Amino acid sequence: MTDLLDWTGSLDPWDVVFAVASVLAAWIASRFARRGVRALLARLTGVPPAMADGIVSASGAFVILLGVGVGLAFLGAPLQPLIALVLILGAIVVLVLRGIADNFSAGIVLQTRHPVQPGDHVTSSGYEGTIEALTSRAVVVRTYDGRAVHIPNAEFLNSPFANVSAFGASRSELEVRMPLASPDATEELAALAAAAGRADGVRTAPADRAPTAFAVTTGAGRLTARLLVWHDPGSSRSACSAVVRELGDALGGRGELLVTSVLPDSVVQADRR
Repeated sequence: MTDLLDWTGSLDPWDVVFAVASVLAAWIASRFARRGVRALLARLTGVPPAMADGIVSASGAFVILLGVGVGLAFLGAPLQPLIALVLILGAIVVLVLRGIADNFSAGIVLQTRHPVQPGDHVTSSGYEGTIEALTSRAVVVRTYDGRAVHIPNAEFLNSPFANVSAFGASRSELEVRMPLASPDATEELAALAAAAGRADGVRTAPADRAPTAFAVTTGAGRLTARLLVWHDPGSSRSACSAVVRELGDALGGRGELLVTSVLPDSVVQADRR
């Protein structure tokens, strides 16, 4: 206790100068820190104004306290009790705010690196739909059945997710079973691709995104084919429905036409941080 009370007993004038200078430098640096943090938060959506003000104030106070600690060190103050107190408080804050901090930092990555944006069609954690908002806590996805799903930012960023809108189009697959008029299935495959190209919502250009059909199995007078069609992101159901109707109109006269499956095929994007 005596050492704690008498630490100012022998002060060098330069120590006082350096202590005051460190506090002034910390005060100036805190202003720049507040401006930088405020500018960063301004780029993020979904951060409440009260939370933003609290974060800005805390960043400035931290820099000032750091300068005060440096100033006390120049004056020869024993800092071990202060350091121990700061470490204990820091550990408590980390344990209490761990989940919030994880989601907040993940939200910063999502809103600065832009792997997804509002309006994109995505699949994540078993949900599929359109991104409505990116907040400081969660990614809000509107599913195709009308639900609003809030996926925590950390879970969304740390798990594989699919951005169906990434390349401007997505592909679906239809498996078609039909009678085979001749041993050579070339004409039937061409007819399938041509019929799919006339369906509403199906893309026919560029050439690598035109409908394509290829044989899976043939035999006993029947053909099983896989039909690949490209369409706008998020319109798999409507485009495939139009293809099925078009196939029925164009090829139904040849006998039974059975579409057994409709499989969306999207491009999977992992963490890009």
